[in-house]
Amino acid sequence: MKISLLTSQNAQNSGEQLLVQQATLNQELVIVFNDIEDAQRQRLVALSQQYYVNFTESGTTLTGIFDGPALSQFIEALADQPAFDDLRKIQSDHAITWQAGRYTYDLTHSGLVYAILNTTPDSFYDGGQYFNMDDVMAHVSAMIAQGADIIEVGGQSTRPGYTEISSEDEIARIMPFIKAIQKTFPDIAIAVDTYKPDVMRSVIDAGVDIINDINGFTDDPTKLTLMHDSKVGMVSMLNRRLMDEPISYANIIETFHDQINAFKQADIDLKRVSLDPGVGFSTVGNLNNDLGLIHGIKQLNQFHLPVMAAVSNKSYLQKLLGLAKDDRVTMTLITEALLYTDGNRIIRVHNVEETAQMRQLLDQIAGSYLA
Repeated sequence: MKISLLTSQNAQNSGEQLLVQQATLNQELVIVFNDIEDAQRQRLVALSQQYYVNFTESGTTLTGIFDGPALSQFIEALADQPAFDDLRKIQSDHAITWQAGRYTYDLTHSGLVYAILNTTPDSFYDGGQYFNMDDVMAHVSAMIAQGADIIEVGGQSTRPGYTEISSEDEIARIMPFIKAIQKTFPDIAIAVDTYKPDVMRSVIDAGVDIINDINGFTDDPTKLTLMHDSKVGMVSMLNRRLMDEPISYANIIETFHDQINAFKQADIDLKRVSLDPGVGFSTVGNLNNDLGLIHGIKQLNQFHLPVMAAVSNKSYLQKLLGLAKDDRVTMTLITEALLYTDGNRIIRVHNVEETAQMRQLLDQIAGSYLA
């Protein structure tokens, strides 16, 4: 038995090309089993039925469409077969990983709860709530206990109509909290939400693990140099405030291609990069565009990079459903669950406990099969 991966490069016709494209958007793999004997065929067919894998047969060839959990089950079941190593290599080559400072995350089968800690008085959701050290540290402790993998410290609001503060003021605002979190919770990953090079330089020197830039790091060459010289994980956002409306996913894909090419030219390892399509970032407040970004999130899976779609308690829920900011948790979770099943593996949230429960439930469902 020979095992190979069907790709856009080795597809033989338009039908196979379309199959590969659709599988890529669904974070699935099309795997071909060639030269199979009858006993092997029977075993593969039985496994496909047990693990919900769609197969087609043609002579001594079987072709199947695998999601991550099903592939893991096949690998375990076929450990006694000579082609076992081929399946393992396919799985390894197509793992979705994120290198972020001290950490390397495997996001192939599960995601991260990325908790927001605003230290600004004018954040759209919790401005002024966590502004002194005791309140901040109590909140951080609670979020970690509830299941947060990453704590993101923000000192500059980017809500619509925000007032910009100086880099010096932003550094002075966030640095005491960064140092306190590092001292008290040394094993938690720390991210910083900033678009300013001087702030980036300071927090990199302070040892943070991740930087989230609403401008995608490409609006200032200084940022690319800083990223090249560091090991921080990067959340590269598409900022629609810098684009002409209306937009399409073709615009979004082109913009991310440009960002990624800039990272390559700066010799930045793409394993450090995650993408955020920027739900809520618009100069015109276009509800349809926000919903369209959410609906089309699978389009970003073609980059084979981790995806973040930050939708927690945002204004699309007020515009569509009339929900006040404190009444948006349930609808936020529903949106996040939809995004998660479509490949959004970094979940940036205010409500950590509910999100961690949602992740656990969806991961458990995705990996469960009838005995």
